[in-house]
Amino acid sequence: MLRRSAILLAALVASACASAPPRKPDLPAPPPVEAPAARVDPLAGLDVYAAETLAAWKAPGMAIAVVRGDETGGHVVLARGYGTRELGGAAPVDAHTRFPVASLTKTFTAAAVGKLVEDGKLGWDDPIKRHFPGFCVKDTHVGATLSIRDALAHRSGLEESADLLWIGTGFDRGEVIRRVCEVGQAAPLRAKFSYSNVLYAVTGELAARASGQTWEELVTSRLLEPAGMRESGFGAPAPGGENMASPHAERDGVLTRITPRDVTNIGPAAGLVSSAHDLARWLLLLLGRGAIEGRRVVAADVVAELFTPTTMVGLRPWQKELYPESHFLAQGMGFMLQDYRGRLVVWGTGGIDGFSCSMALLPEEKLGIVVLSNVPFTGLPEGMVFRLIDAHLGAPPKDWSGKRLALSLASRARGAAARKERESQRETTALPVPVEKLEGRYASPMFGDAVIEPRDGGLRLRFANAARATLEPFRPGALLARFEDADLGTSIVTFTVDARGVVTSFSLEDHGAFTRVTR
Repeated sequence: MLRRSAILLAALVASACASAPPRKPDLPAPPPVEAPAARVDPLAGLDVYAAETLAAWKAPGMAIAVVRGDETGGHVVLARGYGTRELGGAAPVDAHTRFPVASLTKTFTAAAVGKLVEDGKLGWDDPIKRHFPGFCVKDTHVGATLSIRDALAHRSGLEESADLLWIGTGFDRGEVIRRVCEVGQAAPLRAKFSYSNVLYAVTGELAARASGQTWEELVTSRLLEPAGMRESGFGAPAPGGENMASPHAERDGVLTRITPRDVTNIGPAAGLVSSAHDLARWLLLLLGRGAIEGRRVVAADVVAELFTPTTMVGLRPWQKELYPESHFLAQGMGFMLQDYRGRLVVWGTGGIDGFSCSMALLPEEKLGIVVLSNVPFTGLPEGMVFRLIDAHLGAPPKDWSGKRLALSLASRARGAAARKERESQRETTALPVPVEKLEGRYASPMFGDAVIEPRDGGLRLRFANAARATLEPFRPGALLARFEDADLGTSIVTFTVDARGVVTSFSLEDHGAFTRVTR
């Protein structure tokens, strides 16, 4: 009986096993579901980092604005100042402190041209000469075909010497533009990126003529006032208690307050003065594709054109190392364009004597950032901008200030070494020719008259309206020109002498040749 029961039980078990589905192999238990990490405040630690950055760079002050914006509005996340307006001073930088914004001005000039494109008065691809018949460059084909887009996207191919027309010459804007006729080509039209401040002056003047206003009036009436940018304007402010940052630059390795440079002659390229408060509004307008607080200031199509890659620039080796997450760098109109961590960054940087700044927009993130500083080292504001970008993207932290400072110090050291090397090449303390055979009047197609004359027991060179340099013995057949304008530094002067020993012409390094016009 027991045996029969056992057989029956075995049969039932076998039947059950035959009819049951195959058993799946044991799988590891799924990991416990973790609650998502709380998002770190992207502004956490910013005040400490900003203070450390100013100390490391030995910079007096800076102002920062961060915004979130879109077509329906947006808001200012941060607008704050750090440090002081002047080295060793007590007056603090705040959100309303005004700084020259140098090349960030180009974004306004490009947008002002866009307003005239909206009006049907200009076309992006119109030749400049169609609206400005007096415009010319040395290459007549380039002069006839160079377009507004070419100028705004830096693809003219003009020689870099064009920028020497405005630095320290004393030429007004009209004279700078007129003398562009003598500037040659370094590359064919549209062949490569070729940065040009003077062509922004040309485009600003073209826009002024098309609008019937000055460039300053056009930008003010069509952009600054509609955007509510009441703290922005042009030129140096009147002396007094105005909330204005002071410029600082290195002189013999020491950071020193300097005199602001008058950039009226290149205004459309670098003439705007603004504040973090006002530039926050500009960022909101751009993120709103031309609208702010429900008001349409610029057509969305215009903003799209400004943000479109037009000229390939490429990343240099040091940039590839600094931005390993980036693959391209291009120029739009008024803005640079770069990919970074899978996002488009629309940005610009400015530097003028004693000031530097940087501005960036991430349209997909609805994020805008601007940093203004009163030192000439552009790495400082750029580093702060990318530190804030990383924080908002939740990227691993990187000491952007430290990295950019190391690059800046290395660059400054190379410059100091080059200056020391040049000074060490001095071979003589005697003039290459007698003073009476050297002094006199000379002329250059680009820079006009030049005079070499005795002055204070030595020799002086003066040319254009304001360029001045002392001439020192350097080596046989050459002098060293030491400019009064520190940013022009020194240049080698070489001579051509006729059979009588009279100097018939001289060449001033980057400024080119000057031919004698009087004996």
